[in-house]
Amino acid sequence: MLQELYIIHFMIDDAMRTRIDRSAYATMVIYAASVNIIPIALVKISDELSINLTQAGIFGFITSIEQFFILILSIFGAARFGKIRLLRTALLITAAGLLAFAFSRSYVMAVSLIVIVGFGNAIIEGVITPLVNDLHPDDDGAKMNLLHSFWPIGVCLGVLVFGELLTRGVSWRALFIGVAALSVIIYFSYPSAKKAKLPPSNAELGHLGGILKRPRFWMLGMAMFFSGAGEFAFAFWSASYIQINFDTLPRAGAFGAAAFAFGMAIGRIVTAWLAKRWGLKNIIVVSSIAGCLFSLTFFIISSPLIIYGYLFIIGLFVACLWPSIQSYAATVIDADATALMVFLSCFGIPGTSLAVLVMGIIGDAFSLYSAFTVAPIFIFLVVVFLLLEGRVEKQPQA
Repeated sequence: MLQELYIIHFMIDDAMRTRIDRSAYATMVIYAASVNIIPIALVKISDELSINLTQAGIFGFITSIEQFFILILSIFGAARFGKIRLLRTALLITAAGLLAFAFSRSYVMAVSLIVIVGFGNAIIEGVITPLVNDLHPDDDGAKMNLLHSFWPIGVCLGVLVFGELLTRGVSWRALFIGVAALSVIIYFSYPSAKKAKLPPSNAELGHLGGILKRPRFWMLGMAMFFSGAGEFAFAFWSASYIQINFDTLPRAGAFGAAAFAFGMAIGRIVTAWLAKRWGLKNIIVVSSIAGCLFSLTFFIISSPLIIYGYLFIIGLFVACLWPSIQSYAATVIDADATALMVFLSCFGIPGTSLAVLVMGIIGDAFSLYSAFTVAPIFIFLVVVFLLLEGRVEKQPQA
């Protein structure tokens, strides 16, 4: 039945498929930049708007609550309007939020406007992975990891450019305006929905309920939650930690965030190559165990030069977790890929924000150095739930 659905609805030639792929990669780059511009500019924003570490963590926490509901709604939006139309709209919403944030004059105003950015980001998160899954229905995890490798590429390019410009005295407000402009440019790179016929999403309540009844889904969901937490423990706070702990310029913090992102990019490209040879679950478990053990060495680092190498290696280990868990889930749970991946993102996004908030609170109470004690715990719990996933009783198909 699923194969017949693709034959009937999936009418895209190779040139159109390549165009959408490239637009999706560019979207992932700008999505990453829009999320990571705040961590790099955080010290400057905090000074100008009088924000402490806990308040900075609330940026992510508030958007996670919002994004949870937007992600659920994106299932119905994709079914009603199609993924391409929804994704293009999300780029415009993100651009509007970034542009408005550039004119923030207070913490309350900044929090209110970051909600708009979070709205657009949530739709992108919910739709972009299923879109590529539609383009490559027989993917074994390679295309998914390739798509998600553009996230750290976007982080790497973004933080290096942001850090350099901030160091040279460019206002953080100008950076937000620049990213907003790029979002609009990528909007025009997509073909119209009428020219690209993709399989429709299944948003029937009975089907969605069937997914939620699967114990295996909940185990994979919790693995996603802690993979998001483990990734963002380093992605969000590493730049600020380097600037504060080593009393360095924004450029130095950006190098740290870029080292982590570069490690993630390499890790996801390698995972795409290894997926058929080793199997996604084996790669996830081995990477999680290695990442958990290696993350413990953070507490013996005493110089910024060493921490750059550390962040690159930890990026390698946590790289595959998010996209590989989603791709693996699609192979073991018979359900509409859009709904399944959105539901899993509903676990991952709150996980990222929990890490940001908890570490911000610990940072204010003790220090950012102390806050990194939670990172190995997050990564260890990914292993726990991946192993439990293989033991739960099989349920009827969704």
